[in-house]
Amino acid sequence: MSGVERVLEIASSTRVLRERRLRALDGAPGRALLGAEFLNLRAMAERCAAETGVRYQVSLGATELERLVAVCCERSSRFGPLVAERPGLAAALAGTLRDLRDAGVPPERLPSDVSALRSLYTDVEQALSRLADEGRLDRIGLFRLAVRGAAKYVTRRGFTRAEVHGAVELVGSAGDLVDAVAAALPAGAVRFFQPDWGDEHAARVRAEWSWPRFPPEPVEVVDEPAFTRDGPIPEGRLRVLRARSPRDELELVAREVLALLERGVAPHEIAIVARSLEPYAPWLPAIFEGYGIPVTSSLSDPAVSGLEARTWLELVRMLASDLERRHVLGFLDAIAPRAVARLAERVAREAAVVRGEADWREALDAAANDPDFPELSSELRFIFDARRDFAEAASFFDAVDVAKRLGCLLGPDVLTGSADAALDRGSRFDELDRAAEASRPVAPATVATALESLLLELADPWQPADEGGVRILDAIQARALPCAHLFLIGTAHGAWPRPSTEDPFLVDAVREALRAGCGRPVPVRGWALAEERFLLGLLLSQASEQVTLSYADADGSGRALSPSGFLRDLPFVERGSDVVALATRPDGAAPPFARAAAPLGDAARDFIAQTDAFRSESLPFDGDVGSAALRLPERLSPSFVAELGVCPLRAFFKSVLGARELVDPSPDTLDANEAGQLAHDALRSLYQRLFEEGRLAPGTDPAAAIARADALLASALDEAAKRARPRVRTREPGVWAAFLEVVGRALGDFVRRDLETLLPAGVAALDVERDLEARIELGGGIGLELEGRIDRIVQRPDGGLRVGDYKTSRNFAKPVEAPRVRRGTSLQVPLYALAVASAQNTHDVVGEALPVPVRPERDRDRDRDTERSLELAEIETLALPVLGELAGLLERGAFPFHADPDECRYCPYTIACRREHGPSRERIAAANVFAPWLALRGRVET
Repeated sequence: MSGVERVLEIASSTRVLRERRLRALDGAPGRALLGAEFLNLRAMAERCAAETGVRYQVSLGATELERLVAVCCERSSRFGPLVAERPGLAAALAGTLRDLRDAGVPPERLPSDVSALRSLYTDVEQALSRLADEGRLDRIGLFRLAVRGAAKYVTRRGFTRAEVHGAVELVGSAGDLVDAVAAALPAGAVRFFQPDWGDEHAARVRAEWSWPRFPPEPVEVVDEPAFTRDGPIPEGRLRVLRARSPRDELELVAREVLALLERGVAPHEIAIVARSLEPYAPWLPAIFEGYGIPVTSSLSDPAVSGLEARTWLELVRMLASDLERRHVLGFLDAIAPRAVARLAERVAREAAVVRGEADWREALDAAANDPDFPELSSELRFIFDARRDFAEAASFFDAVDVAKRLGCLLGPDVLTGSADAALDRGSRFDELDRAAEASRPVAPATVATALESLLLELADPWQPADEGGVRILDAIQARALPCAHLFLIGTAHGAWPRPSTEDPFLVDAVREALRAGCGRPVPVRGWALAEERFLLGLLLSQASEQVTLSYADADGSGRALSPSGFLRDLPFVERGSDVVALATRPDGAAPPFARAAAPLGDAARDFIAQTDAFRSESLPFDGDVGSAALRLPERLSPSFVAELGVCPLRAFFKSVLGARELVDPSPDTLDANEAGQLAHDALRSLYQRLFEEGRLAPGTDPAAAIARADALLASALDEAAKRARPRVRTREPGVWAAFLEVVGRALGDFVRRDLETLLPAGVAALDVERDLEARIELGGGIGLELEGRIDRIVQRPDGGLRVGDYKTSRNFAKPVEAPRVRRGTSLQVPLYALAVASAQNTHDVVGEALPVPVRPERDRDRDRDTERSLELAEIETLALPVLGELAGLLERGAFPFHADPDECRYCPYTIACRREHGPSRERIAAANVFAPWLALRGRVET
């Protein structure tokens, strides 16, 4: 083949690669390509790695890296307790380290400010190096190995030049591979074509490019796009569709596609693109296959969505959870005849099975006369034996082997496909533990979590083969793919732009310093909004005939959605182009409940523009009402400050505006506050009597004190009940008596536990339900004036004070959890402790949460016995910074919301709150005045 130039074409993805190959074939004489080789980046890496002679298997995915990080965290005094308490943080840490590894930043380049992360990064790199010696690599390891063989591959294949297409920017591992290819070729022989539409983000990427051998060259995806760049939108080139739900949206788009196909448009000229296809996954196959539309798609379903994988997952969860009722019933439903499964469900319900072999054996005894008893007993005995073996397993391999043995009950052919692959990968996790030098045996729950993650990581593609069908792609897969007709679906906030938060382990300031100092492409979270705008504009620049934008009024769960703020200022076209007003339904019908649209004046349009702006220091729509509008009391209640820490906007609605829930409780209903007040009143009376009788003095016999407390409890509860709800007592005496019985059992359980703790040292002085006024100094002359009532203050014989607050919540640790106190979401106990310390001018103070669960019998593990307290020094370290920020918000008159799934779930102000309004979320995240408070709220490190 002398005289034929050898050219290497590299594409960022398989789809771009196919597009480049088809273009080259169309332009080649006789449609014959000579001397050209087409590879995507991954295939290029595999071929170059093969040149090294190193035997390898690319077998480390995201789940394996998370496990490595979790094991390495065990040696970290900083991250170890965090991951032990919140195992999900291992995935977040793995993501941070993946950013650094992909960018090519070595551990030693991390600054001393993040020394704990630097040590963890070093340990993970060492573990990955040991695995690489055994031939086990992740994607980044594969690209690093490929760099070593790139020159040999280029020389052996005789390439004279190379081109890279479709990539906007390169992560470090891929860029280094292309750089190695460039080093093996003459200067300037490698060209990197960067898709661009003249956006500032792409220009910034070029300005900070890490590889001078092949500077990026901006190119357009199509020569004549449907829109005019930076100009008005041509008539007839844009449609904006509005649907009631994602499913309706897909139906609309499918009918539009059918109309185009009937007009003779080739299927491959039509692209349907979403930022993510996951919200549409339940309906995409049914709708498009139902219409008979040929498609190719990037949509994949996780393997765990299949019945077989779900059954295996239920099996592992059952073994790991100590035979919890729901998991055992789910497994029996899969393996046993229907009559046996129904018997298991009935006896479990009647015997109040919670978990554990003892519970199930008691339930079995009650079913001994049932004709299906022998079969159920046999199945459960097999499960009991497997559970004991699983709990004693010392490795992942042993645990998976137990699961496979129990899985024999499922049938001879059940261990196939993705479930088999997941279990096989899970059994090799022991190699990861050895490489990371694990010091602890594997826990059963860890095995279950790992297998669940593996099943979620494995995916079955819907329509991967590109045979010229309509392309249904996510936005990343659709980059640099030209089309005639583009349907951009899901253009609602939350998808465009995607929510982005700063990495708590490696903040943007450090990332930007590393990017500048190392000259490596470290991703910066703060660039997310610019990246999202660039991506949307790039997609709009790829269509040559027409663009259809669509969004739904509500998501699949019925939650309201708002159109993306990008539609108020559409990228690529003339700045300020607001296309929301163009939204229609294809049939022209308005919703039946809609009124006729009123014409909008300039003032109304300005108002809408302000509320939908992504960036603004003017925040009147986001809780920044200003100090002049506030009429706060001179002294604040600790409850109000604690509510302010959870969500300033909720505190504003509740305590400043005095807004109440829309639905008032029935006059015969006890609300939570009344039930809690009943317990408080009874305990106050009881402890006051015990102290006055000398039953709490040092040296008192605990058994005698408990006996006396039991005798006094009934009268204390009756006395407290006289002041509570006479209407309920008289109209519903049976309900009232049952309620008092429940409260009495709860108080008796608490008093017995409490006296066993108090009496070894004794009580020198006691204050119950004490009113207190105090000033908490926050530094810099700033302070909080507080006034409130404290449940209990105990003075020990040594002079130390224990400030207690009764808590009926089932989460006993929540009021004094260090991360929650630091973030400001659990401040009531710390506020009480700080107030007492200030009022009595002492530092010998402990704040404690006193758990009084209404149904103590449900706490079978007796978590309520554990002391939940914080000493004053720790409280000051944790709470004072966030209290200072809250004081600053009050001084400014600012009450921003903070979206928190756990807290928002029970909030009565979900209609008034703007947490679902995308631009408001972006404005709060970008506002400089809220930055310190948001940093504290988002922080997870100790």
